[in-house]
Amino acid sequence: MIIEMLLLLPALASGVASALVPLIVPTPGHAQPATTALPHIVSLNLCADPYLMAFAAPEQVLALTPNSRDPEQSPFAARAAGFPVTNGRMEDVIQLAPDLVILSPFSSVTRRQTFQRLGIETFTLNAANDFAAAREEILEIGAAIGRDAAARNYLADLDAQMGSLDQTNIPATLLNVQRRGLTAGTGHILDDIIMRAGAINLGRLAGDGMAPLSLEQTIMLAPDYLLLIGTPPKAADRGTELFAHPVLTQTYPPTRRITLPGNLILCAGASTPLAVKSLQAALADQRPLGSPK
Repeated sequence: MIIEMLLLLPALASGVASALVPLIVPTPGHAQPATTALPHIVSLNLCADPYLMAFAAPEQVLALTPNSRDPEQSPFAARAAGFPVTNGRMEDVIQLAPDLVILSPFSSVTRRQTFQRLGIETFTLNAANDFAAAREEILEIGAAIGRDAAARNYLADLDAQMGSLDQTNIPATLLNVQRRGLTAGTGHILDDIIMRAGAINLGRLAGDGMAPLSLEQTIMLAPDYLLLIGTPPKAADRGTELFAHPVLTQTYPPTRRITLPGNLILCAGASTPLAVKSLQAALADQRPLGSPK
């Protein structure tokens, strides 16, 4: 009922505006300068949150996603504590009266159409899987929120961070192992991070994106290190029993396992320098132990 009433507002507002038009008469010879107000924004896309915190004008940001404050999902959670958040329910977003809502590719068609019928612009951030694509998205979102120059400055800073990392080839091969026998293949965000850290991703040999990987393939590929994400998994169900297999635990003890925080691989772009630096540091910590083979 609330949404139905809200959908009638543009028509009512249009009628009122039409009635008032004859009363607004500019003074001859005194044209008013044209000004473009910055749009007020609600983010419903976790990957957009760091960009809004970094280069949107503070008064533009009406709300970020609630996950922006979750350190398990965002490495920028501490900074997000200083911004308002929304639970994402349609009624609550509309009540904030945004000019622009940033959506994800998975946002429903109904949601998009409702915003459009209410005269609210939408921008879809696709959440790039690699830093090169993220660079383009940063410039696109900067244009969408009217902050082109600030976005370019932010991107220059990110580029400088990436350039400061020693990306000379590290003679180490890595293989990401995830529950249910999956690995990060070509085109996955982890593939880009491994490459930019200077190491070699053997997951490329398994396929593209999230590729299936058996225990036999893992042993046959013989990576120097297994790359795990988040809290080291325990064999709690069929999806994680691989991690407790005697062959895997004997071949890859803790000294041959590297773990990256899960919040660094959800979105390419803002977190990429942090992810690359973290992986390089982990490899440096392991290598003094001697050759893994």
